[in-house]
Amino acid sequence: MVAGVYFRISLDRAGEGLGIERQREDGLALAARRGWATREFSDNDISATHGKFRPGYAALMAAAKAGEIDCIIVFHTSRLWRNRRERAEGIEILKEARVSVVPVKGPELDMTTAYGRGMAGMIGEFDTMEVEVKSERQRRKALQRAQSGRPNGGRRAFGYSADGTALRTDEDGSSPEADAVRQAYTSFLAGRTLSGIAADLNAGGFRTTADGPWLHNSVRVLLINPRNAGIRTHNGKEIGKGLWPAIVPETTFRAAVVKLSESSRRTNNVGAARKWLGTRLYRCGRPGCDGLMVCTYRAKYADGRPRRVYRCPACYLSRLADPVDMTVRRIVEERLGRDDVADLLTVDAGDQAEDVEGLQDEALALRQRRASAVKMWARGVLDDQELETVKQEIADQLAEIQVKLADAGRENVLVPIVGAEDPPAEWRKLEGIIDREQAIIKALGVVRLLPPPVGRRTFDPETVGFGWHRKR
Repeated sequence: MVAGVYFRISLDRAGEGLGIERQREDGLALAARRGWATREFSDNDISATHGKFRPGYAALMAAAKAGEIDCIIVFHTSRLWRNRRERAEGIEILKEARVSVVPVKGPELDMTTAYGRGMAGMIGEFDTMEVEVKSERQRRKALQRAQSGRPNGGRRAFGYSADGTALRTDEDGSSPEADAVRQAYTSFLAGRTLSGIAADLNAGGFRTTADGPWLHNSVRVLLINPRNAGIRTHNGKEIGKGLWPAIVPETTFRAAVVKLSESSRRTNNVGAARKWLGTRLYRCGRPGCDGLMVCTYRAKYADGRPRRVYRCPACYLSRLADPVDMTVRRIVEERLGRDDVADLLTVDAGDQAEDVEGLQDEALALRQRRASAVKMWARGVLDDQELETVKQEIADQLAEIQVKLADAGRENVLVPIVGAEDPPAEWRKLEGIIDREQAIIKALGVVRLLPPPVGRRTFDPETVGFGWHRKR
């Protein structure tokens, strides 16, 4: 008689396998008392609830099909099955293989008889019910926790303490992680790329809470986390205000989310980070074209050396890159050096600051109305169609409010430059930080590269057109 001893534990937090070892000892002791030979099968830290592949269980069933074992010893039937579909399939396999189940705790189940299979099914239903009842309690507890504004569990959020209720602070009371989060939002809204922000965080000695380096994807996850604005979510939906301090204003968070979700935002068409000032910034000035210029190299010059050029993919206009970049940087520096530089920040007539607090109160009232509508539907006051109509109307109004909040949080990328003591010097410091330079140029105007005069071999600065957004 050969018994397949199967042992499994769903979650091994310590990674020591102690739960598995206890099941193994009990199973082997039962086999020894009955004088059976044994083969061991195990799955550590793998749940059986959702039908996830278990290599040990798969090997056990294969051994049963092949006639290599005569019975299965488990601590309890719940170690074998938690999932209804998997249990039904397993019972059929063991029926055909004429393999019984012998639990350490529980009745022996003879799978060759209808009674044994029926008992396996009934006991298994109680095992499944236990999991489902526990899951319902956990979901209800999670909803209650969210509605009360308390932070969720899980891994620590960057910038916050382990329990999520306060900012993470050093011994001197400072909050370097929270400061880094604020700077990340400021940099992003000022035109810095996600890769650039990741480089800044790594250079500052910061690590993710998973103890890894910052990458552009992890920066994206950081910026779209509502927790940073003190917003509590549940199952991906905003519930209300959290009980922890916000690192950034809601308007700043909304502006970052909108910018990240813009359909025109594509960062993979030129690599993770742009290397040249005019790449997909300068426009072709040939009449009727207006295409975006890309940077490439061309070797057909008298000295034989390759030269960097900007080329229009649409009409193939090309211009030497270095003198163009020097001219653009000089034009911007000259504009920032004028006495009327502060006029660049003048708000257009008709622009009005949004009532941020009023918008937030309005959003809260709409969410409360949505919750009330669901309760009215549960009492039968509203039918399905009426509920869906109310929810859609509220969703549309919430979307409008979020757009207004995002607009209120947008930052003028020119503020750090124009507000500096020496704007031209501040501009020169940014040379080589391409994303910041491009953001400032975009805020000032549009650069168009015109075809050079026929027969002219020297660079003509007049062929670099700068269309200003505001009057010079």
